[in-house]
Amino acid sequence: MSTITLIDYDAGNLASLEGALERLNLPFVRAASPDQAAEEGPIVLPGVGHFEAAQKSLRERGWWRVLPGLVAEGRPLLGICLGLQLLAEGSEEAPRASGLALIPGIVRRLGPGVKVPHMGWSQVRQNYPHPGLPDPKDTWLYFVHSYALEPTLETVYTADHGRPFAAIEARGHVMGFQPHPEKSGAAGLMLLQAALAWMGATTPAPEVPCN
Repeated sequence: MSTITLIDYDAGNLASLEGALERLNLPFVRAASPDQAAEEGPIVLPGVGHFEAAQKSLRERGWWRVLPGLVAEGRPLLGICLGLQLLAEGSEEAPRASGLALIPGIVRRLGPGVKVPHMGWSQVRQNYPHPGLPDPKDTWLYFVHSYALEPTLETVYTADHGRPFAAIEARGHVMGFQPHPEKSGAAGLMLLQAALAWMGATTPAPEVPCN
């Protein structure tokens, strides 16, 4: 079982995510800089807040320069919430700040005609089958966000809030969750375990329905 590296860059409370990893009995380390990362295993990029502030913090800690190279070497990377948005090419929230461009697309504001930020539970549906994730069927996951990627060919799950948006995105061994799996009950934990198992962190979760 490989150790998960949890990037700590002052862009959100990591306590709930750490609690989820502990409940799944998955070993992890907090890493404020790349030299603190585990030698192998998945890297998790969480995040809440503003796109440009998060990008700046990752740059200051050396992660922004290092992450594309680690991915190119085959290291799995999982972004969660703002972490998914940072994996994209950029965001309308910060037009002058580039993303990591590890997945395609520009992050756009949700809407129209709905309350933003989107805070609460939304149903997700499968956009295309992915080897690491089950068909969610009628699963509901917990979201807190104002921006999201529009669905692309790399979108695994979609959800709706004013318009369809990417709930889970994947390209190669890079994956991103727009919802908070650690706050989405048993279904969220199962999906988090399934994603990390696909990335080599643990054995696959039992094949049970998400809902």
